[in-house]
Amino acid sequence: MKKRIAFGTIGEVLVLAHADSPPTDPEWNAYVEAWEAHHATHGRSRLLVCTEGGAPTAAQRHGLDERVRRFGSDTARAAILSESLFARVVTNALSAMAHARDDNILGRFGDSHGPASSRVYRMFARNDLRHALAWLDVSATREPEIVRCIEQLKAALENSG
Repeated sequence: MKKRIAFGTIGEVLVLAHADSPPTDPEWNAYVEAWEAHHATHGRSRLLVCTEGGAPTAAQRHGLDERVRRFGSDTARAAILSESLFARVVTNALSAMAHARDDNILGRFGDSHGPASSRVYRMFARNDLRHALAWLDVSATREPEIVRCIEQLKAALENSG
């Protein structure tokens, strides 16, 4: 079976390469376990997702939101690199879930609730790695090794199954 996701760690960044279809539950569970270990080691989550359009399923997104809730929105950040409209829709949905959780009962009248205002999820163009890393609070000196990691993860997806 062809792999749908591949991931690896570069310093404080957990990098996820995502094909154009949702991950299987076993693939997703392995990623979540790696994320748990990553967060425990670093005391925060810095996730960089490069997707060709695939995204977690609704059930997987629910689990993702539960985990962010447990970690705290101040310690978890995910930058998504993609040109996919579907990935943008999913990022919007995750941002809305985070805003709904963080808002008080009356909401924040007048506040923007789009992905550009999210404290957890932020969408970037595929070629905008530098801004994604800056938003993740990751040093630009890590960029070359993160680029190599992304290329290796994408190759692993292409050469699987």
